[in-house]
Amino acid sequence: MMTHRPLSNWVTAVRRDGAGFGRVPGTTINGGDERADARHLPEFAAGWRHEALRLPGGETVLGLVRSDRSEAVVELTGTARPIPVTAEGALVLASVEDHWPPRAFDPTAAAVLAAQDEDLRHLLLARLVAEGAEGAGPVSEVFHILPWHRVDALARAVTSLVEGAVTAPDIRLGYVFAPAGSRFTAALEQLDHGLRSAERSTARTGAGSLCARLLLLDPDRLPASTREGLRELLAVLHRIDPFLRASAQRAAARLAAADHGWTPAELDSRFAAAAGSTQEVRRARAELSREPFGLRIAVTSTGSVEIGVEAALPAEEIERATTAYGALLLPVRVEGLRSGGRLLVALDHRRGRLSGSVTAPLAPGATTVRIDQDGPPLGSDDLPLADPAEVRDSARAADTRSGRRIWSDLAAGLPAGHPVRAAIEEGIG
Repeated sequence: MMTHRPLSNWVTAVRRDGAGFGRVPGTTINGGDERADARHLPEFAAGWRHEALRLPGGETVLGLVRSDRSEAVVELTGTARPIPVTAEGALVLASVEDHWPPRAFDPTAAAVLAAQDEDLRHLLLARLVAEGAEGAGPVSEVFHILPWHRVDALARAVTSLVEGAVTAPDIRLGYVFAPAGSRFTAALEQLDHGLRSAERSTARTGAGSLCARLLLLDPDRLPASTREGLRELLAVLHRIDPFLRASAQRAAARLAAADHGWTPAELDSRFAAAAGSTQEVRRARAELSREPFGLRIAVTSTGSVEIGVEAALPAEEIERATTAYGALLLPVRVEGLRSGGRLLVALDHRRGRLSGSVTAPLAPGATTVRIDQDGPPLGSDDLPLADPAEVRDSARAADTRSGRRIWSDLAAGLPAGHPVRAAIEEGIG
């Protein structure tokens, strides 16, 4: 039988009340040390079991009781609120811990857990993700006990706002969905806030983050209704940001467990000996369409990869869309480079045209180069959180005066000493 330990990092002691426990002596947390994490306190290393404890007002809450019933504690949320639990819920939780870590919940146990307090569900899944089963994590369906109906409702509300609705229900999700992974619900809330407040930059950041994070998520962790609601939202995101078409389509395909039908451009970097002059520079070429971006790719006999990007949009649409980005940087994944595998192509907006290019050296001995767009575009607001090494390599690869100017302007907009500013300055020399 496994040890039952606190799910929360805060607990408070309770006194015996008649035959059981339930009289809370005060608000002392973790024996007086709020900075401690109850989940790792040595006194809970053995000899405790989860039960439903009845408080004086009649509410039953999650508690841990010593095997000799000499003492007990109540588990608390981050706001010091006792965590409600039904008697049946506490029995199911105790059974889950007896066989910890579980790979799955049987349907009856899942139904009972799904009816418990949101904080209890969040804490249980967070512990399961953190500890998991050795050699294998939990099956995806265990995450279905979270209150996904709230995500469904917010996805519908945001879709209506994108489609032009003036008002929509205001729904808050909070932190309870974090164990499902990739923090896509935070991006959904950011998009919602940006649309409601008419902050185009916030909406743009939220929409791009939503696409990027859904591409990292195990879609089976979401129930079918949630996947469908998110696909409906992704299908209309281009109305607020046409640069997200390809990323939204890719994320929607992932949620549908469908093949998006795209393959990277692949070029052979080996060149046969040329007839005639040995000074001739030869190129293997390919093109990719990632709506609205077109990528022109070449590998040269001198050992370089050349990538050109252009947005196929009307001038007025480019003008409107780029306002929310500031500088627009398109992430491109390149296999076969001497440096890291991801470059940010700085796109210059001039005379109604959006374009940019980079040139980077091949890795020694590379025989094949694969290239594709790697997620949604980034804007000026995203840059401070970017990988400095990636930024350095991207600035160094900029092969036009306008591209280098964009990177220089981005560096000037960051505080002195910022690691990304230092990376840009190193890259452009």
